[in-house]
Amino acid sequence: MEDYKFVQIGEKKYPVRFGFNALRKFSMRTGMGLQDFDKLGTDMSLDSALQLIFCGIEDGYRKAKQPNEIQSIDDLADLIDTDYGAIERCMNILTSMLTSGAEKKKKAKKEKK
Repeated sequence: MEDYKFVQIGEKKYPVRFGFNALRKFSMRTGMGLQDFDKLGTDMSLDSALQLIFCGIEDGYRKAKQPNEIQSIDDLADLIDTDYGAIERCMNILTSMLTSGAEKKKKAKKEKK
C-alpha cells in the first residue's frame, strides 16, 4: 500500500490514507465490525462517511509526519460544505487503496507458489 495520497477539499490538498490503522480507528468510533468492511463506501450514513474520511485524513497526516489541520468531525463537515465532491474523491481513494492492497497480496501468493 502506498504511504498516503492527497485529496482536494475546497482550495487545499490534505494527506489521506485508508490503511489498517485508519480502519481500526473507524471501527472503534462507529462500532462497525470487520465483517461489515465490504460495505465501506456504500449504504453508509452521513456520519459514518464523515468518520471514515476523518480517520483517513488523520492517518494521512500521521504518515506524512505533519500536524493534523482538521481537528474534529465538525471541522471536516465545514470543509465538505464548501466542496461536496470531496466525499466522492475520498471514496475513490479508499477503493483504490483497498484494491491495490488486495492485488499486492494476490501477487505475493502467486510468487510463493
